[in-house]
Amino acid sequence: MNPLTELVVMIASVIMSVIILFYVYGFRNERGIRYLIGVIVCRIIYAIGVISEKYSYAWTEKLIFRNVQDTALNLMVPFVLLFALHLTGRDKPLSPRRETMLIVTFACVSLLFWFDPVLHVMFRTTLLEDGHLIRVKTGYSIALSIVSYLIVVTGIYFLFQYVRNIRSDLRKPGMWVLLLASFPFIIQVVKFVKPEWSSWLSLLSIFCGFTGMLMLVITWRIKFFSIVPFARNMVLDTLQESILIAKASGKIIDSNKQASEWFSKLGYGAVDGREIAELLEPWPEWHQLCQSMQQGNVEIEAWLDGERRMYSVNVYPLHTFRRQGQGSISLIFDITEKQRHLEQIAQLNQLKDQLFTIVSHDIRTPIAMQFQLVEMLEEDKERFEAEHREIIDMLGGQIRNTLGMATNLLEWFRSQRADAALYPQFLELSQVVEECCHALHINSEAKQIMVKHTIPSGTYVYADREVLGLIIRNLLSNAIKFTEAGGLVQVYAELSGDKAVVSVRDNGVGMEEEQVRRLFEGELLQSLPGTSGEKGTGLGLLVSRQFVQRSGGRLWAESQAGQGSVFHFTLRGEHRNESSCR
Repeated sequence: MNPLTELVVMIASVIMSVIILFYVYGFRNERGIRYLIGVIVCRIIYAIGVISEKYSYAWTEKLIFRNVQDTALNLMVPFVLLFALHLTGRDKPLSPRRETMLIVTFACVSLLFWFDPVLHVMFRTTLLEDGHLIRVKTGYSIALSIVSYLIVVTGIYFLFQYVRNIRSDLRKPGMWVLLLASFPFIIQVVKFVKPEWSSWLSLLSIFCGFTGMLMLVITWRIKFFSIVPFARNMVLDTLQESILIAKASGKIIDSNKQASEWFSKLGYGAVDGREIAELLEPWPEWHQLCQSMQQGNVEIEAWLDGERRMYSVNVYPLHTFRRQGQGSISLIFDITEKQRHLEQIAQLNQLKDQLFTIVSHDIRTPIAMQFQLVEMLEEDKERFEAEHREIIDMLGGQIRNTLGMATNLLEWFRSQRADAALYPQFLELSQVVEECCHALHINSEAKQIMVKHTIPSGTYVYADREVLGLIIRNLLSNAIKFTEAGGLVQVYAELSGDKAVVSVRDNGVGMEEEQVRRLFEGELLQSLPGTSGEKGTGLGLLVSRQFVQRSGGRLWAESQAGQGSVFHFTLRGEHRNESSCR
């Protein structure tokens, strides 16, 4: 090659390196790229130094440009290491201060090249022979070169491990880029082993700008910096969930370590590059979501190590660069333990329901029998002496409170069960209210409280008979409880459209506004002693409110301290005349 052609080619190689620098600069905010820019800048300075030395004739000029080359090569070492550490996610031990100290250390070592004519630390002799500058290194300089080469080898090893574990479709071009990037380093190692070849090897290293352009073409073609997150392996392989990525054509293009191991245990071997239809054949619903590239969730089961396991699979459509329908991403969660816990909870709930029903029934039945016996005694209590009549009254009140509490407790438990069915029908409201008033007549007579209703006949509500009776009895019981002797309790109803508003009013002690608010706050049970010291649990109002809500209505109260209270609840209702009832 004649000198002019050689010069043109070398300048073209430097220009190509500058083009690479501008391309890489566009990704300067990505992990480690600023250190890669430092490597490229040093490489350009080195190439300019080699060209300038070749076409210089004075010994002093050649020595200056040789020092420029050695300085550029020396500073490339920390930049290569820092680039590799940041790119592969191994930069946790580093800090800006440590990185700066590393670069400054190599910069200080580079000063030894410039002051060597005085210090004689780096080279024993420096000669100019046939236009070429020849330097004989000292032991210190050789040791420094070996350390530098080992540092670069370490960085290349980290990059090799990183490229080896990236997506399968990027692994091969990534290896080519790494190999081409290592070519200048190999030349420097050969120069170190064979110093007599330095003159022509230095020129050969300049032509690495052409290999750099080839690297640029590869990275641009596969959009390496655009589509490969630098922390991809660290993030995906850290996740406990399996991740599977498929193209729109149905081919698997990526998966994390957990997914590969999961499919391997299922007997599928390698995952990347296979057709998703083949992998997901046992799970057609999962395959359908991936094929249609729609977001969704399916639950699947698989036998792993002889054990049946349950998995939840979330499928998401894959969009890239504003293009829709590029593929699908599947996230696979192991929910076996969760399902087992849910099954155990369901079994415990079922056992609790059975036990609660049995215990409630066993408690309620004997109390009901005692209640009947007490009623018989109360009917004939005039035969007894005054002392015995007082005992009968106390016993009757106690048994009624206990029976009411047991009934409310059983009904509350019934209201909590999701499978508890109500059997609503249109009921004559006045008949149900009369039955409730009769059931509580002993309570009201004991306090000489008048209980009456003004519900006209023909007023019907749509409700479960037992539930409606329970609600009205609880509200009447509370009204009697908090009304002074000789008071009045009224029940009335108003129809508004297809709704009936049933109200229970008393002229008892009433409540403050704050007390009314707390009465319907959450599931808190609140109960105060009645005007005659009657005790309660507060469960009756809670049960009533829940059954009203389950019947499609609502329960609320209005009250003023010292002026009584009125409790309202709504149900579906209508008015029927007597002819339509027949």
